[in-house]
Amino acid sequence: MMSYVHHFFHGFVSLLSLVFTATQGCAQPAVNDTPRFPAVSITYVFAPPGESNVRSSIGLGGGVALIGTEETGDVFKTADGGRTWARTTDGGDRWGIQDVRNFLRARDGRLYATTSEPALVLRSDDDGDTWAKIAAADASRTVALQQLDSDAMLVGLRRSENDKISVLRSEDGFASFDVVTLDDELPRQNTTCLIETRDGDGNPAVLCGVGYEASGKVFRSTDDGQTWTQTAEFPEARDLMNFFEIENRVFVLASGVATIYASDDAGQTWHEHTQIWDKGFLGQHAELQHDGQTYHLLSATDQREDVKRHVVLISDDAGDSWHEWIELAKDTSGGASNLAVIADDTVVVGTGNHSVQGKVYTLTVE
Repeated sequence: MMSYVHHFFHGFVSLLSLVFTATQGCAQPAVNDTPRFPAVSITYVFAPPGESNVRSSIGLGGGVALIGTEETGDVFKTADGGRTWARTTDGGDRWGIQDVRNFLRARDGRLYATTSEPALVLRSDDDGDTWAKIAAADASRTVALQQLDSDAMLVGLRRSENDKISVLRSEDGFASFDVVTLDDELPRQNTTCLIETRDGDGNPAVLCGVGYEASGKVFRSTDDGQTWTQTAEFPEARDLMNFFEIENRVFVLASGVATIYASDDAGQTWHEHTQIWDKGFLGQHAELQHDGQTYHLLSATDQREDVKRHVVLISDDAGDSWHEWIELAKDTSGGASNLAVIADDTVVVGTGNHSVQGKVYTLTVE
């Protein structure tokens, strides 16, 4: 089924003024049971002071990256490949937010971010050094972020005040926006992930993953996110966390059941592709180009035991099979995870969830 690779480490964190340096621990290369995958090691570990979760991450290129945290909604930035991290924004002090949910790089180069309690849309014009609030939603959270080919932008909501499954839609960079209901009959749910794809004839379609307060569902729009139709329901899935596309096949990650579902027709029909574990969390996908080869990575948490394992999965066959690449840590939270490729030999992975200290792991690919 899966090939398991175990990796243990010790990390120590030092704090100096506002710049936080991730201390190098006992970084040892993962011992792959096959030379199929490149060796990887944990080179730095950073624990944002007082934050229970590294909720989000984004690579900006050249070893530059951002992470968003949960507790007081901070943004931290690295400009040296994940060795040191500096806080650029304290969202709790500035806006009273609890966490920074997702980041997006728009085509004009600006960065956008979503938040929790209050539900805001933030924007940065300087690669995350400063942020401004550009929109507020009548909801507890803004979650998913997607810019469409038309340049319209969609933002997913959680617990919207209209008591419906809803997204925000803007055609002017959130100078104004509409609240779009995906379904008039179903109770409100978390709209966690979005993607735009194209069918075999080149026609665009937008997909929205829904979950958390009921079974996981996929909704589909063919009119730029203005109207929606449900195309799938996964009763065992607690939430749908992330869409990604490989060679005209769209995948979606389901938490709780650690299952990947796939669609070969731009989201019109779906089937179970791979179940990693019978209990676990699949967080986020990233593509890694290394030594002329394409790899696909998933952040994941094995929740089958009381002590959970945070790991990174890897595929070199376009997502047909997934293998455990490296184990990051063990803890009792079993919570959320995310990852971002920030250079062709560097990946950062965020973990944590409420009961434990959130951490970001910097991985070096050999």
